[in-house]
Amino acid sequence: MLSLPRAAVLLGAVALGVGGCASPAEEPPPVATPGATSPGADDLAPGWDESPDSAEPTPDAALDASQLADIVRLPASGAVTDESCAPDDVAVTLTFTDAALGHRFGVLAVENASAEACTVEGYPGLGARGAWGSTFLLDVEHRDPIHADAEPTTVTVAPGERAQANVEWTGELAGAASEPVSLLVVQLATGQEALGHAVSMDGPPGEPDTGIDIGMLTTVRVGPFSAAPEVPDASDSPGV
Repeated sequence: MLSLPRAAVLLGAVALGVGGCASPAEEPPPVATPGATSPGADDLAPGWDESPDSAEPTPDAALDASQLADIVRLPASGAVTDESCAPDDVAVTLTFTDAALGHRFGVLAVENASAEACTVEGYPGLGARGAWGSTFLLDVEHRDPIHADAEPTTVTVAPGERAQANVEWTGELAGAASEPVSLLVVQLATGQEALGHAVSMDGPPGEPDTGIDIGMLTTVRVGPFSAAPEVPDASDSPGV
């Protein structure tokens, strides 16, 4: 369930607490990694916000590696190694978990679907495509929206296990008349091919890959990969 009022109060309390405790002796917060050049409506052709009457765009599933790479707005930060998880080794989900005052929060999860352990390191690269075939001009930053002190690290992902990264999207969110997002593009390591994953603005928040109202000019902040918490086994629950 979304907790908009509660989240807004908490965010306000945190902001007041930080302002009251700041002193010259404190270290400055980590500097966010710069994202792609902040886009604006002036960067877009006339009619970009209207559904085109032209032929249907190339389906998301038919995009090749080069086309997916062109959609990535900010590449992954970690270098590819022999142990890196490959795009074909993983299953990706983006789950919208909470919201507050025009901010959306979610979790990008990467599950190892192969038979061998692999690694992810640092921040994932991200991009998005709309249902009309447009490459979204997202303003992407490598900055954890939940844990400001999160540091990039190497995460070993065993078969069937997951790594995850916190995600926030804010600013110009998609509306009812906007081009809806249809494809999330994720790069796991620098120089590696990106992978495309279907998402939708439709559907309830809380379900994987639904309720994602990322739009053409949305600001997206993504944190570094970390080990995902273990999902409790239903058989361990009382009364089972």
